[in-house]
Amino acid sequence: MPRCRLRGGRGDSGPLEAVILVPVVLAMFALVVAYGRTTQADSKVEHAAAVGARAAASAQTAGGGSAFAQRVVDQSLAGAGLSCTSRSVSVGGNYAPGGRVTVTVSCVASLADLTGLGLPLGSRTLTATASEVIDVNRGGAP
Repeated sequence: MPRCRLRGGRGDSGPLEAVILVPVVLAMFALVVAYGRTTQADSKVEHAAAVGARAAASAQTAGGGSAFAQRVVDQSLAGAGLSCTSRSVSVGGNYAPGGRVTVTVSCVASLADLTGLGLPLGSRTLTATASEVIDVNRGGAP
């Protein structure tokens, strides 16, 4: 009695498997790349907050610290190649010697820019906070 084969005379289903698996593998690769780029953007914002806190702690006054932190954060994000559709830098704390200054950076980044796929995927708000202790031996007014 002859046997009925569903996959053709040789049992070859390779092209069919390739047609199904290649798009799935490419989609998974794209997701891994998108996740990596988003994580990298998070670390860039964390670095910008850290250097902003160091800059603010080196200033003599709260106004000078806020302006210096803003300038340093802008330079850090621009140097890292992260383009924010909107960003904010808030500086707070105690500017007395031995006090603590805290800088919070918030950056709204387009996911199309972050993933590198060029698809309109919306945006994501990246936020980081860093603190720095002010030197107890520094001169100037608190």
